[in-house]
Order: sequence, then C-alpha cells, then structure tokens
Amino acid sequence: MSNVIVFTLFISIYLLLIWKAGETFPLLYLFLFTFFIQYVFSTHLIYSQYGALRKQMPIGEDQLFAYILPALLSLFLGVFIFNRDFHIRNLIDRIDKEQAFVMGCILLTVSYGLDIAPLIGITALKSILSFTSYLKYIAAFCFLFTDFRLKYPLVVFIFGQLALVVLQTGVFMDLINWATYLFFIVSLKFRISFIFRASFIFIAVPILLLIQSVKDEYRSVTWSNKREAGLSLFTELAQKRSEKDADNPFAETRGVVNTVGRLNQGWHLGMVLKRVPLKEPFSNGAEMKEDVIASFLPRLFFEDKKNIHTREKFYKYTGHKLSKKTAMTIGILGDFYVNFGRVGSFVMLFIFGALVARLLYIFMTRYVLPDPINIVWIPYMFTYLIRADNDFYTLFNGIVKGFIIFLVINLIRKQLWVRRRVKVTQ
Repeated sequence: MSNVIVFTLFISIYLLLIWKAGETFPLLYLFLFTFFIQYVFSTHLIYSQYGALRKQMPIGEDQLFAYILPALLSLFLGVFIFNRDFHIRNLIDRIDKEQAFVMGCILLTVSYGLDIAPLIGITALKSILSFTSYLKYIAAFCFLFTDFRLKYPLVVFIFGQLALVVLQTGVFMDLINWATYLFFIVSLKFRISFIFRASFIFIAVPILLLIQSVKDEYRSVTWSNKREAGLSLFTELAQKRSEKDADNPFAETRGVVNTVGRLNQGWHLGMVLKRVPLKEPFSNGAEMKEDVIASFLPRLFFEDKKNIHTREKFYKYTGHKLSKKTAMTIGILGDFYVNFGRVGSFVMLFIFGALVARLLYIFMTRYVLPDPINIVWIPYMFTYLIRADNDFYTLFNGIVKGFIIFLVINLIRKQLWVRRRVKVTQ
C-alpha cells in the first residue's frame, strides 16, 4: 500500500465526515474515520516511516493488512448498506427550548449528584459513575438549544471543569472525544459552513500533537507527586519539548511520533493474530457470549460480573503482560477474530456493522424524529464506537447501559413536563 493511496483515503474520508456533519450527527462516518486512522493510516506510517516503532510490531505489514483490510471492508459494508442518513439540520430548529432546558437541568442534577455520592459514603452506585459522569456534557449540548441567558458561560464552565479534571489525571481522551462531539453539535446548531468545518483539523491536529508530545512526561511527574498537576506544568513541559524539537523535521518530532504510536491499533491486533490459534485456541463465541450476558447484569447485584479492560484477557490472547497501572483491550477486530476465526470474523463483522446501523436507525426514528432534542444522546450511547480503548464488551455494555439511562432520564423529563404543563393550565 503506497503513501499516496493512504493519504488520499485519509483526506477523502475526512472530507466525507465534514460534509455529513453539516446535515446530521455524523456518528457512523466518525466511526469509519477513527477506525481508518487506528488500523490503516497510523499502522501504515509505522511500517513505512518509523523504524523504531516498526520494531515493536509483532508481524509483517503484508500479514497484518491481509486481515485488517477485509475485516474493515466487511465491517463497514454492513454499516453503510444498512445505514440511512437523516437530514436533521432543519429538524433541530423544532427543538422545544423549554424541553431542552428541563432535560439539561435533569442531566446536570443526576450527573453531579452521582459524582458526589462516593464522597458522602454512598458507594453502591460507584459502578455506574463511568456512565453518569458523561451526562453533564450532553446537558451542555441541551443548553445550547435554549434561551437560557447564561447558557454559554454554563457550557464553558462544564467543559472547563472537564479540562481541569483532565489536567489533574493526565488522561486526555475524554476531553478530545467530547470536544469533538461539541464541535458537531455546534456545527448543526449554528449552521457552520463546510469550509469552516473542514478547517477544524487545523485546530485539532496541533492540539493532539501537543498533548502527545508531553503526555508521558506530564504523567510521570504528576503521578509520582514530584510536581503539582496543572496548566502551568503542562505549558512548561510543552515549551521545553518545543525547544528540543526545534531542529528536528516535523515528522520526527516527539508529538508526531507519539501520536502515530498512540493511534496505532495494529500492534494489539498483530499480537492477537500471531498468538491465536497457534498458542491459544479460538473461543468459538464463548467470550462474546459472556460479553452479551454481562452487559445486561447490573454490577450492583452481580459484583462478580465480567470486568472490562482486564489484563488477564489481554495476556491470554496476546501473550503480553501489562503493568498494574496499564489497561488495554484487544480491540473490536481482535475480539471478532478470537471468537470466530478469520473467515467467521469477516461474516460476523458485517453483521455487527449492520446491527450498529440498525440500532442507530431505530433510535433516530423512534426517539429523535418525534423529539429532536434526543439527538444529544447519540454520542452518549455510542461513544465507545470511536474510543481507542474499545472492544466488543465495552461497546455493547456502553450501548445497553446508556440506553437504560436514557429511558430513565426521559421518563423523569416527561413526568416533570406534564406537571409543569398542568400548573401552567391551572
């Protein structure tokens, strides 16, 4: 595969994503773009440009891409054959501003309320905090569709708080993901032109490179308590890194090299292809069956249910031991391979892609078209489609739990709305 083909595909898929962002929430196109970057773009660059990173790859490029290309083709054939785009740019003009305000308030109350629950000794709800903590960000989306005078300061406060949490923890993924979702919501709400939407990459890429250039050092310093985490430390490290990279070609700077290595999912998949079935047999669907069952079991009542991102599973199918502070998955492609084998995984990836497209279609027709404010729930329920740490269990579990939370919040919203209408009529 040549550099020309890879970069042409990169630009083409990006422009398709940006074009669709002007008409709908482009979740499936973002899914395609993310997987192309993770499995094709970054992996190809490692083999063709970065010798140090290439030494870490467990198998050769031809062998790896002999699986990746038909696997991705199968997955996205299923997605786009069964996909139907809904042009919601005009639909969101029908969003009831009062309904959006009510839902925004409910989401903020639930999210912040559960955030403080462990601090006051309520630990039983700890298992769902990974899902409810994100509610405040879709609350921010809701307020954008209201007449609330303080909506913009409130959105800045919510995302500013996210930035502070990211700086404290050194884990930047949530900020990157939710800032991207915010960009797509803003694009629809304010009808941003194609040219301005396309220029988003000139802001996003430098920020991503900056984060990756100092992330490891920032974590090392803050996690060992040598320095206090914060913007000043991050800025200081960024300036020092810029000085060190001043004489290096752009493609060889720390930010670029680290970004290519971080985006690469071919490393995980290559280890899986090398180990299974030579040293570890296919699970013949047993792993995925457990994933599906566990996704419907509340940890509140089933404390021993399957965990996500376990080092045991990663070692079992890759042979690579992770440190106690590291959590990785074998990825969606790896999951389907270990469960169904080579040819079987192509078939099941097609079915999986079709299922994702149909689930999105059903949600759009049943919940978004009749009540457009529900568009804000799409990035919430399907967020693990585009996260680097995804696998089938993480994704399916996220959709199931996200949909249940959506139903509960929607029920509360409708009850409050009915009571509010009754008071108005009285």
